[in-house]
Amino acid sequence: MSLSSKDINLILNLLNEDTCGTTLTFEQISSQFQHGIHKHDYLKVGNALVLLLQNRDLTPTPEQRLIILYLFFDMYKTESLHLNPFAPVFLTVLYPQQTTATSAINGSNVDTASVAAAQQKRFHWIISKVTQHERWFVHTLMNGNGINKDLLKKTPNYILQMSIPSPSSFDDTNHDYFRQQIIDRVKQLPLTAQCHLPAVIDDPETNKYNFDMLFTRNGGTNNNNTMKQDYKQVVEKLFIGQKPCMEQTIRPEFLRLVPPLHISLDCDELIWMNPVENDNYMVAWDGSMCITNKISIEIRQLMDKACTSQLNLQQQQKLLDELELDPCIVYHIGLVPSKLPSLVENSPLIAIQCLLKLMPSNQLTEYLSSLVNMDMSLHSMEVVNRLTTSIDLPQEFLHLYISTCITTCENTKDRFLQNRFVRLVSVFIQSLIRNKVIDVKDLFLEVQGFCIGFRHIKEAAALFQLVKKMDSNSNSNNNGNGNGSSHTTTTDETIATSE
Repeated sequence: MSLSSKDINLILNLLNEDTCGTTLTFEQISSQFQHGIHKHDYLKVGNALVLLLQNRDLTPTPEQRLIILYLFFDMYKTESLHLNPFAPVFLTVLYPQQTTATSAINGSNVDTASVAAAQQKRFHWIISKVTQHERWFVHTLMNGNGINKDLLKKTPNYILQMSIPSPSSFDDTNHDYFRQQIIDRVKQLPLTAQCHLPAVIDDPETNKYNFDMLFTRNGGTNNNNTMKQDYKQVVEKLFIGQKPCMEQTIRPEFLRLVPPLHISLDCDELIWMNPVENDNYMVAWDGSMCITNKISIEIRQLMDKACTSQLNLQQQQKLLDELELDPCIVYHIGLVPSKLPSLVENSPLIAIQCLLKLMPSNQLTEYLSSLVNMDMSLHSMEVVNRLTTSIDLPQEFLHLYISTCITTCENTKDRFLQNRFVRLVSVFIQSLIRNKVIDVKDLFLEVQGFCIGFRHIKEAAALFQLVKKMDSNSNSNNNGNGNGSSHTTTTDETIATSE
């Protein structure tokens, strides 16, 4: 919150004791101030100006004080007057005795000259006496007449040379409402904020002997230059630093009583044991916590893409390599059972690897159920066939999947598509039988009916021959050359006849 050297130089140039009263009009002062100070720094700069105004040895001339009072008004001229953060300064200028008395008794409306006089010495840090021209100038600004362009085109020195009416003739009609609004706002502040003092105060004894004499204008050139240099150094020390003096205040310390120690009379009550440092304890620190895993995010994005479209060879290989490198990553890339059918159709190789990595999972049944319930396709049969060559799938799953495929063939209306499905299913079942993945006896009746229904298709006839052969061999092993294979004679003759 400290001021920059640029802001301090601008303030010192505007308040130059030699030129501020005669060279620049209020319009020109406003233009230079708004051009050099950002709007978001107004409050910070305004607090610095308040400190200068409170210490009359820093602003000894009325011209300087007029400029500061005008800047308070100009910074917030677009807002209501009671919302101006420096509105209490206007009240202090207009009613110094009443404001001092009111501040001294914490807001009670005792408006007596005796109380004000008694508290004036105690609250010497409040803005000191002002001239009638300063009071008239603030009064004019508050009444709205300060917006008059003719007044703003005048210099501060011109204002001080004007003939002004006496304070008793001021129109205070609107001031009572304004004062009440300011008092209400101050009452909303915490009590500790209402009773603090600035950390920088002027010497009351110096004020007693006329502070204007400190900055006499009758000295030599060297003396003036030295005093100006000292003045600049003092201002910089007040406004620059990690915690500048203009932000520091003196306020009552909020004391908190130390609670008494609890003395337990019950021997069964637990006793608080303070922890003791022990070098033997080792802190377990997980360095991977709260660290974004960029690889997991990239793999998750590739998995989402694989479920909606085909990946190119480079993307597919990267995903397969990551699955091989870290099999547990399959649990963190968003593959849920409902997404498995779309992954099988778009990326069957990735689906195979994911299912292989999910084998130890207790959710494998859900993924297999999703595979059974999806529409039959070449890719789904390819996935199941590849799985059977790598792991032992549950027989219930294989039987259910074959039954689903047979039902799909029977319910397909399109003749061309039906023939294609029958060929695929026939070859698929032959592969399972030859690799001894399934026992033909468990599916004999269902497969036999499938072959009879589609006996005109070569692959179905070949499947029937294989099933009959496997069943015959099984019966011959169990019963010799008995009647075990008699139930296949009729169907064999039927298929032979159809061919």
